[in-house]
Amino acid sequence: MAKSEGMALAPWNVLAGGKIRTDEEEEKRRQTGENGRTTFNPQWERTDREKLVCKALEKVAQEIGAKHITAGKFLSLNTTYHWI
Repeated sequence: MAKSEGMALAPWNVLAGGKIRTDEEEEKRRQTGENGRTTFNPQWERTDREKLVCKALEKVAQEIGAKHITAGKFLSLNTTYHWI
């Protein structure tokens, strides 16, 4: 319906609110002070459970030859209307 009406879709809080990342990415954020999203939750670091999910995603990414575990690139390349 959105496409037929010329409307764009903007996913909100996609992929766990930015918490899907590798251990290396999280450490880089920690070292640079970039941290992560804190708008709705001041705890930007991942929980142990979130880390387990990310490890599973890393394994799948490795198996299929993907360079990243997030779908941001997929969303931007496979949608008709998007903003970058």
